[in-house]
Amino acid sequence: MYKRNNLVGKRFGLVAVLKEAGRTKDRHIQYECVCDCGNHKVISGKELLNGHTHSCGCKQRTTHGGRRIKATERLYKVWMGMRNRCRQQSGKNYKYYAGRGIRVCEEWNDYSKFREWAYANGYDENAPYMQCTIDRIDVDGNYEPSNCRWVSMKEQSMNKHMEA
Repeated sequence: MYKRNNLVGKRFGLVAVLKEAGRTKDRHIQYECVCDCGNHKVISGKELLNGHTHSCGCKQRTTHGGRRIKATERLYKVWMGMRNRCRQQSGKNYKYYAGRGIRVCEEWNDYSKFREWAYANGYDENAPYMQCTIDRIDVDGNYEPSNCRWVSMKEQSMNKHMEA
């Protein structure tokens, strides 16, 4: 007897499986999934299990060592920049962020949660360049909902950490 995999609740790369969503014409089970970018997509269990699907399609492979990049959403780049400043020791701004103890809250390690907060708190995807940037209200505080806002780069430049 064939034992079928129940993939509901499991993760495959950036995709979380929510529920079954019927079958393909080849009789493979399909699942409704949500990607970390917030998009929902129906994906066959076969594609999830064989490793061919890691996102909703928002990730693209570059020719530079197979590194995946997100090229479609400006907010995603903001999120990645925020996380990189607080994580990558080799980054040029590490000493100003993680090197000073600045962290990204646990909730915002999930892009969909950050995206939800951003749109509920004034993020404007159509704002002109440098007119909608993420700013920490307390420059010594972490990146978290109660300490962040969307401001222009000019306004942000007035909110800087002063070296002692």
